[in-house]
Amino acid sequence: MNRLMIGMAAIIASAFIQMEPPVAPVQPNEYQLEAPVDETKSETVAYDAIDMLARCVQAEAGNQGLMGKQLVVDVILNRVDSPRFPNDVASVISQRGQFSVYPYAMNRTVVDAETIQAILNELQSRTDSQILFFTAGHYNRYCVPAYQYGAHYFGY
Repeated sequence: MNRLMIGMAAIIASAFIQMEPPVAPVQPNEYQLEAPVDETKSETVAYDAIDMLARCVQAEAGNQGLMGKQLVVDVILNRVDSPRFPNDVASVISQRGQFSVYPYAMNRTVVDAETIQAILNELQSRTDSQILFFTAGHYNRYCVPAYQYGAHYFGY
């Protein structure tokens, strides 16, 4: 597990699992980490991006169980790693036309412990390191169909 993953896991754990409700809002970039994702990319991950990841996964896959949530985490993290998409979590999620829950449904979402566990699991070892797309009810027209899990159809 690289430093980025360890840092993200620590922030997620402290922010969502160990902490009581926050007394004061977290300032953007207060928990900023910088670590290489791989030899060709580097990413700055802020608390805001981790919160955004958790809210997006909850809003997109809250009814899909642990594995369904893990696969949605993979889509987002794989896009960050792909040269075809923006190279940070916030830009991947906010990219126009990509995640239907951004921003409105995410703003009303309460993240549960299972979603946090899905993120931690995928930071340790991705279930599918190639998957880049998913939609509910049918395959995305821009992808090569791969498989269905729950109500989501995943593709490359």
